[in-house]
Amino acid sequence: MAKASVGAIRIIDGDGDACDDGSGKLNVNATLVAGATIDIGDVEITGHATIGHGSNTDVSSSTAERIDSGIVACKHMDIMAAIANTGKIYVGASGVTATTGITLYPGDVYSVDIDNTGDVYVLAEVNNEDVQWTYYV
Repeated sequence: MAKASVGAIRIIDGDGDACDDGSGKLNVNATLVAGATIDIGDVEITGHATIGHGSNTDVSSSTAERIDSGIVACKHMDIMAAIANTGKIYVGASGVTATTGITLYPGDVYSVDIDNTGDVYVLAEVNNEDVQWTYYV
């Protein structure tokens, strides 16, 4: 596969100075550690300090429920309908339905930037289906 070149891209700070070290590498004069952030204007580079996970092995088909009874502050979640499911999982906010949620077939994954695992609700097409998730803090 051929690669196309678009030329050099320069990042300029608020004073008009280049934010690179002369070889095209971004220079922020700091060390980024897990969980730390560096503010370089309209761009924020953020690391994840923790990865957590869980599962709900009895998602209701009659009432939308929180994906997890424990509520964890986070930055991002990946949600997967279990491969062994026989029906669909609907993902959304409180009160999610089959017509309002994101539909996940068995094995499908949905990724969402969100600040709290308690904001995600699920509903199953078939009672007692399974859903797994990973969240990033």
